[in-house]
Amino acid sequence: MPAALAFVRDRVPRPTLRGWGFLVAGILLLVVMNVMQRRDLSFVALLVLALPIVGAVGVSLNRPKLTVDRRFTPELATAGSEVNVRLLVQNRGFFAVGHAVWFDRAAAPLVAGARAPFPRLRRSGAGVPTVFDYELEARHRGQHQVGPLTLLLSDPFGMVIRSVRVGGTDVLTVTPSTVPLPRGAVRLASGAGSAPTSRQLGGAGEQDVISRKYQTGDSMRRVNWSATARLGELMVRQDDQQNDQHAVVILDCAAAGYAAGQHRFSPEFEWAVSMSTSIALHLLGEGFQVRLIDAIGARFDPSSPEELLLHAARASVVEAAHRDDAGETVGDHASASVPVSVDYRLAVSRTESALGDLPPLFAVVGRLEDASLHSLASAARFSSGAVAIIVTPPGAASAGWALASRQVLESAGWMTQVITSDEAPSAAWGTVDGERLVL
Repeated sequence: MPAALAFVRDRVPRPTLRGWGFLVAGILLLVVMNVMQRRDLSFVALLVLALPIVGAVGVSLNRPKLTVDRRFTPELATAGSEVNVRLLVQNRGFFAVGHAVWFDRAAAPLVAGARAPFPRLRRSGAGVPTVFDYELEARHRGQHQVGPLTLLLSDPFGMVIRSVRVGGTDVLTVTPSTVPLPRGAVRLASGAGSAPTSRQLGGAGEQDVISRKYQTGDSMRRVNWSATARLGELMVRQDDQQNDQHAVVILDCAAAGYAAGQHRFSPEFEWAVSMSTSIALHLLGEGFQVRLIDAIGARFDPSSPEELLLHAARASVVEAAHRDDAGETVGDHASASVPVSVDYRLAVSRTESALGDLPPLFAVVGRLEDASLHSLASAARFSSGAVAIIVTPPGAASAGWALASRQVLESAGWMTQVITSDEAPSAAWGTVDGERLVL
């Protein structure tokens, strides 16, 4: 059925509003001719009916042979930014493309480009393409399909129209928006006014400082200014650590923990991705080796900021598994859902055994299932310092589940903050009061 619909959509011309008007007018003239016995109206009726039919035949025979090369600038976009899309189109056929309008399709939640007149494109000579540009708003993080180029072919009188898809699709990668974090310690004072605990992010271990040339993605905090002045080019410190610094960042990806709306978009989950990525970027810039753990316990070790951003762009919520009456896990047609439950204690303990020293632990989570919450609370024992950020919908910072989760985590030794998705990410680590994190 989808193939048949695609054939009808791409091959069969459709009357426009003007075309429908001519068809209805022609039929009415034929009826009036028969009722009133006016043979002289036959020529007019047939002419009115013939215009849409001839237009449909002409549009059906117009089969453009075009090639399309699509390029994005920048190739790696940030959520909320504008992306320039350039189409390089060449006509490989012998005939020019007739009357047409073009636009570039885009998968939701992206919005397709605006429609514009397509020029009369003759056969391309010497391989010189015709260039089309438009701006695409990269509203949401993720990997989005853009294309194919769509032509709306029409006859000269605008009686019929036919949709023709040209070329393939390309993937636009949109990374989450991130915020640079100030350098310092991680601390959190309890609501009861107890003294804050701290852990310095940097300087761990005895170091031998070696300078190397600056590379894209290096933190400006690691610039060795004395070596830069001596050598006349930007140099950064490459610390040879006697104690390798490691850190673990947990991102809760369980769909049940976030309120997803249209196109499965969740502001809470996007906030969580941005926050966890900002923390991981900060740790990488400070010389940490970072390990990411997601909602299914999978581990990822980014070696560069670019690799981390690509990984964050691909992050998505994990749907609940399903079981049938016999207890077997099945697909989407199951009768009962099984919540996504992760043994974070096991995932972090494996990380700790692989890394050696106890690493600092950061977790950005939504509404956790009970088993996942308690395993996350227990994971604090495998870290040198545990910081948790609980993301809630707007106005739900005092929700019972959020306060209960905070109590469970703090009782296990976590430094915990509850943040709503409409707050600025800086609210999680600012210095407004004693209950803010400083990373």
